[in-house]
Amino acid sequence: MPLSIGEMVENYRVIGVIGAGGMGTVYKVQHVISDRVEAMKAILPDLLDTSEAAERFIREIKVQARLSHPNIASLHNALQVNNQFFMVMEYIEGTTLHARLRQGPLEPGHGVDIALQLLSALAYAHAQSVIHRDIKPANVMLTNTGVAKVMDFGIARSLTDKQLTRAGSAVGSLYYMSPEQVQGTTVDARSDLYSVGILLYEMTTGTKPIMGDTSWAVMNAHIHHVPKPSAELNPAVPWPLSQVIARAIQKLPYERFQNATEFADALRSIRGLMPASSAALPRLAPADLQMTEASPSAPKASYPPAQQAFASHAPVKSTAAPPVITPLPSTPVPTPGSSGTVDPRRFDAAGLERVTKELAAHVGPMARVLVNRAAKKAETWRQLYEILSTEVPAGEERRRFLAKRPLSS
Repeated sequence: MPLSIGEMVENYRVIGVIGAGGMGTVYKVQHVISDRVEAMKAILPDLLDTSEAAERFIREIKVQARLSHPNIASLHNALQVNNQFFMVMEYIEGTTLHARLRQGPLEPGHGVDIALQLLSALAYAHAQSVIHRDIKPANVMLTNTGVAKVMDFGIARSLTDKQLTRAGSAVGSLYYMSPEQVQGTTVDARSDLYSVGILLYEMTTGTKPIMGDTSWAVMNAHIHHVPKPSAELNPAVPWPLSQVIARAIQKLPYERFQNATEFADALRSIRGLMPASSAALPRLAPADLQMTEASPSAPKASYPPAQQAFASHAPVKSTAAPPVITPLPSTPVPTPGSSGTVDPRRFDAAGLERVTKELAAHVGPMARVLVNRAAKKAETWRQLYEILSTEVPAGEERRRFLAKRPLSS
């Protein structure tokens, strides 16, 4: 049950609701002894029955407890009350970057200033062997005094914890995931830098560089689509900045900046080319913490050669063998299907594996990720197929896929 205004959780009194998301609710609370106003994050009670959700929440608590940086939201306390977990965080007066970007792009200098703060936070986190893996506008708070703070380490991975790596799985938010996240391959600090590059592109142009009308299309675009230079979309973006962004979002990790400090140094070297930001951060109520956005079709423009040289920040070519990026198949190959029994709450692993193989004939390696996402929304096998059918091209191909649905639901 959600907490009510005035309700007590140990020494914390609920005084408001900040936002709600798929994992739970964030409340504004006040400590009755110190009077300090804080933010309390509560995981949804029904999610505690799933080990993955509970482990993710506990992992977030432990990761945040290790981190202390001015650009990372601070953990103040952690509680377990009546078999429910709570995180008590610093309360941040301001708004999310997601809410700010709904108003339009930022001045390039302002976007660079925010990116530098994020890179400072990530340089620190990476030095602690923590990779965030979900850098996106909804996970960045902008305070009323101009400070950017990284939040939500719920899917962060510690390089010292091998249990958190699952082969063939993809975690993160679609528009900001690195190509290696999309493919479920090895992820390191350069994945976070890719996400910051995507953010900086969006902050300075008001447009996401990677888009698509389905989840599969977005994932495919991360691997294959090269966005237009940001300077072409916004003439106020200096070409050297556009080239720095382009390097940050290279498809292959070895062609990007190799660490957050290197990325930050490149931005600082061109910061003088831009006027000081005159934009004050808006004094808005904190936005809710769940990101829901439309997905327009991906642009088809190619990347032309840069009009100005920026040799000092050109991608560094490595002599090591590049990581393998597996292309998604362009020609679907149908496979026979079969029906299965219905469990309205859970889907058996064998059945999900069968559906994954059926979908893979149409969308390729992304099928496993798509099936896992859809299984969290569907309640029956037929509903699962209907959700997944939106990822299959309309027409005969989609009809073939839907024909594999079980006759009963």
